[in-house]
Amino acid sequence: MSAAVTLALLFFLSVALNEQVTEGCRCVQRHPQQQFCSPDVVIRAKVTGKANCEHPGLTAYNIQTIQTFKPLHKKGIQVIYTSQSSCGINLKNGEYLLSGHDDSGRVVVDLCDRVERWDRVSSVQKQYLSMYQRGCVCEISPCTGASCLIKMRQKKCLMRVNDSSSLDYQEALQSICLRDRDGFCSWQKNPLSN
Repeated sequence: MSAAVTLALLFFLSVALNEQVTEGCRCVQRHPQQQFCSPDVVIRAKVTGKANCEHPGLTAYNIQTIQTFKPLHKKGIQVIYTSQSSCGINLKNGEYLLSGHDDSGRVVVDLCDRVERWDRVSSVQKQYLSMYQRGCVCEISPCTGASCLIKMRQKKCLMRVNDSSSLDYQEALQSICLRDRDGFCSWQKNPLSN
């Protein structure tokens, strides 16, 4: 094998490996309903400070659970964990809406989960937190161009994605995807007022 081929192969591999590491925490932007349905746990909690952690590679935070949205039977979470890698989060003391995954009995939160200061969660989103579980049977799919105009009854809701690949939240944040009596899913606004 020639030196040029070897050098080109090494360069390609180093770029490919570096790309994997740098993209390890790239998160796909999702509708808040998807951020509710995907994780194991969704809570409103007050972070009171860092905790001692016996688990290598993790940082622990003491919390006071204020409200549990998912699962309803999981009460009194007192500690959450986050990775010490680039996917980890850094929390300040205060109230948050947190979603995370159960990892051997530990709730682990990372950059791709919903981590939002409670005072920044809109009043509409606060209202929908008690309803999102009903919509978890529906799929939310991105669409572009003419595919967004299709108005067929289906088991999913379409959400327009703009040219920069970020979600168009203008209407979606004010809506919830719910199944109707016939089993089809559609965007609904203010379903509590019906």
